[in-house]
Amino acid sequence: MELILKKNKPLIENYEDLKNRKLSKFTINGNEFSAENTKRFSWKRLSEEAALQYWTEEVTPSLITIKDVYPNASEKKPESEIKNAIGFYESREDIKNETKRRHSTPRINIREIEKFGEVICYGSFAGIDDVMLAQGLLNLYGSPSDEIRIQYSEQQKNRHKRTHPKDNSQKVEPTQEDFQIIGLNTILYGPPGTGKTYAVKTYKDTLLLNQSASEQLYNFEGLSWREAIYLAYKERNFEALSVKEIENTEVVRAYAKTKKSKSIYGTLSTTVIEHATEDSTTSTYRNGRDLFERIKDRWALTDAGKIEAEEVFSNAKEIGQTKDYYYQFVTFHQSYGYEDFIEGIRAETVDGSIQYEVKKGVFRNFCERAEEDLENGTDNNFLFVIDEINRGNISKIFGELITLIEPEKRIGAAEAITVTLPYSGDQFGIPKNVYILGTMNTADRSLSMMDTALRRRFDFVEMMPDSGLIREKVGESGSIEGFNLADILDAMNERIAYLYDREHTLGHAFFMNNSTLADVKRTFENKIIPLLQEYFYDDFRKIRAVLNDKNGIYITEKETSVHKLFDTKLSDGFFSNSENKYALKATASDEEFKKFLSGVLIHKEANES
Repeated sequence: MELILKKNKPLIENYEDLKNRKLSKFTINGNEFSAENTKRFSWKRLSEEAALQYWTEEVTPSLITIKDVYPNASEKKPESEIKNAIGFYESREDIKNETKRRHSTPRINIREIEKFGEVICYGSFAGIDDVMLAQGLLNLYGSPSDEIRIQYSEQQKNRHKRTHPKDNSQKVEPTQEDFQIIGLNTILYGPPGTGKTYAVKTYKDTLLLNQSASEQLYNFEGLSWREAIYLAYKERNFEALSVKEIENTEVVRAYAKTKKSKSIYGTLSTTVIEHATEDSTTSTYRNGRDLFERIKDRWALTDAGKIEAEEVFSNAKEIGQTKDYYYQFVTFHQSYGYEDFIEGIRAETVDGSIQYEVKKGVFRNFCERAEEDLENGTDNNFLFVIDEINRGNISKIFGELITLIEPEKRIGAAEAITVTLPYSGDQFGIPKNVYILGTMNTADRSLSMMDTALRRRFDFVEMMPDSGLIREKVGESGSIEGFNLADILDAMNERIAYLYDREHTLGHAFFMNNSTLADVKRTFENKIIPLLQEYFYDDFRKIRAVLNDKNGIYITEKETSVHKLFDTKLSDGFFSNSENKYALKATASDEEFKKFLSGVLIHKEANES
């Protein structure tokens, strides 16, 4: 399909025709650009080459307005028609400011182009926007004889077997007000219960907006080539297959990407022949297991092969399951390592013998999907979430990623770099469309204890307790049966900050799902009081002070005579005659709990609230 842009020619207004289309080639005044002669060919190349064509030393960078794209448009035509086609600026910061002003998508991709020894930046969202930018430049600086011809695919791309909800009527899309534009590397940090996990969902919904695609992702851990062939037969409903047909199945293509075999066809052929029946081959490499038999020019599973294949299917429940293609969630812990994250050497048993092979880690696999997306010319974001990022040995896990995660060092950026991985020897870099979002509980580990090199490469977003959310969403203005939970949370947190520090305060999430007083009671007994025990190392005097448990509902005090416990010869000089000891009561009656709750706020606090 072809689209022709000319100076001041009315631009087509229905851009659904360009959605998810692949750019084939384009010409600007006779100069042709295509995938064959242009590196990293994509829609963005169109706006970039148009800028280079019309950027002279007299031209200064400027935004593209509605009048630049639609010169004859009525005054009523809204700027929102081109809100994502940001235009050309002197700095990235200018584009970010314009993005906020226009309320355009946070997924704007910013690129730099250089000419006359200077650099200008431009931002666009998708192929639709790049056509607008090209048309705007042509209208502003082109001549009547200038022409831009664009050829793109007739069929929409369907690389990821996209599936969409049947009914989106209930879907509420996040607005710009709900979302703070984040950098490529961000860590959400704060005390427990401040909504960090909930914020991850918001970031995901916004960054991956309209990217509800899913794909068959496979877990091939421990699987041999023979077992991958079984999966190919399952994919093709157990019909007889040629080796070439086995190679072309989706599951085998996916499996081959995890291996270093230079000849997939040869490996498959050897594997089938080794396990073929005597009547099917004259090869001396037969092992006599008779799993495959030749039927004319194809291979079928024997009864023994089908039995073994069924065992593989029953032990590989995760293989072939549908997962989110653009999103990955992992949790760091003390034993999590570089081998899990990037790559490592692992031993596995193949046909009874132990083999050692370099295995790709979860983050490397994720980055390769994102890089493939970039090379395909699409503009999708990929979100990698690391929960409890501070619980792992970050320097050890990240390795060379500490340098690679910098925005200017990403694949596709101006100063892109790659490194040679230690085990595989492969070149590896992080694509610019990968967002890394971590969560950090400051009650576990202080921010100051994080590796300095890593800290300066991340944006940190603090998330502290917000009692206002309780007033807004819980009970009647934060009150349940007359007890104001927002005021109670604030009072306890002031005391915790005084006795400990602000990093160990209690988050509003503890109360967000409470609707009855019974819920509040369970929250205190099962969550808050045990957490305070951990904070204060069972110092019940401080726990009692935080709760202001003056009535001794949960923390009871009893006087114990040391002379009843120890001989006077042992106790004298070490203990006073009596020591005050505390005991924790695991649960209280409903009436006792009401009495306790009414005492959490002291009289002055209640009056101030």
